[in-house]
Amino acid sequence: MKISVIVPVYNQEKYIGRCLDSILGQSLEDIEVILVDDGSTDSTPEILHSYQQKDPRITILQQQNLYAGVARNNGLAAAQGDYAIFWDSDDYFAEDALESLYREIIETDADICVGNATKEDVQTGIVRERCYLNWNMIPEKRPFNVHDIPQYIFNFGKNCAWNKLYKKSFIQKHNLQFSSSKQANDVSFVMASLVLAEKITVTDEVTVFYQYRNEGSLSGNALHVMENILHAYLEVRHFLQESGYWENPAIQQSFLNKAFGTFSFFFTMFEDYGEYKIFYQYFQDKALPALEIKKEDSSLMFSAKSANELLDLLSCEADEFIFRRYAYYQKKNLQNMDKFLRTKGKLEKSNQRNSRLKEKVESQKLEKEQMKQKLLERRDKINLQKEKIQRQKEALQQKNEKIQQQKEALQQKNEKIQDQKALLEKKLVKAALKIHNLIS
Repeated sequence: MKISVIVPVYNQEKYIGRCLDSILGQSLEDIEVILVDDGSTDSTPEILHSYQQKDPRITILQQQNLYAGVARNNGLAAAQGDYAIFWDSDDYFAEDALESLYREIIETDADICVGNATKEDVQTGIVRERCYLNWNMIPEKRPFNVHDIPQYIFNFGKNCAWNKLYKKSFIQKHNLQFSSSKQANDVSFVMASLVLAEKITVTDEVTVFYQYRNEGSLSGNALHVMENILHAYLEVRHFLQESGYWENPAIQQSFLNKAFGTFSFFFTMFEDYGEYKIFYQYFQDKALPALEIKKEDSSLMFSAKSANELLDLLSCEADEFIFRRYAYYQKKNLQNMDKFLRTKGKLEKSNQRNSRLKEKVESQKLEKEQMKQKLLERRDKINLQKEKIQRQKEALQQKNEKIQQQKEALQQKNEKIQDQKALLEKKLVKAALKIHNLIS
């Protein structure tokens, strides 16, 4: 069997149908689908069994509510395929997703193939196409590994398992496991796999349509989520230190940008000011020290925005940080507006030039058509003259033939007269001889 598709499922009665339809409709059919029900309390189990009755490729595993990481581990333990992929039950997938990933991983004999994805914000309707690969950080050679891009090994893609096809023997060789935590349970699995893989390849084909749902934001749950995320990154750093990869400064930089970027993103998620302040204090007092992120690390950030944000986080209270972020974005918005206006002005000038050019092209086109029409008329006139000359030539030829016939007829008449003349002369001579004889 080529691929085991492992899907943790928990209370997904609204979305699991579309998910399974897109999996079972894959153009690559030599697959098994392992659905791990994580103790669902809605109608999800009945839906899973109805699909199983229709397609023998489906296997259903049951577990108590132990979260997606444990579900993936249990699914992997039961997997029979040569390759494994871990998809989420509320997403759906391109029809040729598995075929594209499988073709690329086979051609390069890679341990991991990373596919691109489209992000669909269910609430706002905003769609971002092919936004899960940063091609500026991916080397041209295929396959590649951590030694080719140590500075970007954690940053060329996202910390998610669902856009990656794994060689199962690679996972087993390194005993890779998902975390049992409720959130961020794939962080350590994904990041460890990226540094351990001898061969990584990528495809720009969209494989996943990721459904982003910010339902209820982080209200009432923020601190617990942050603790799980921090634990995941500390687990990754411990692994890097124990395995010797941490000795490479470029890998440290890649880890720093990934970890800081993840926490920084969550500042945009809060709707409650009190929750925000709790998170800010936790991040400033616990997360940054635990990750050993310091002021001088700002020089290692990939963007000026992240560098400034880090410096503000290390030096400001929560209220001042909000003000500075607001001022930063206001300035950025003004700069973007100024840039937009300049671009708009250039675009308008360009449109005017294009309009003039279009008019010129249309004028030239019209002139060309008129010239063409004149040439056609001239050609028709010449053809008419040729036809007239041809008719005159044929008439002259006919006249010449008639003259020739008349000439031949006249020649025949002359020959006949000559014959008559000769005959008359003979008769005259004969008559003269006869008269002479009579006289004599």
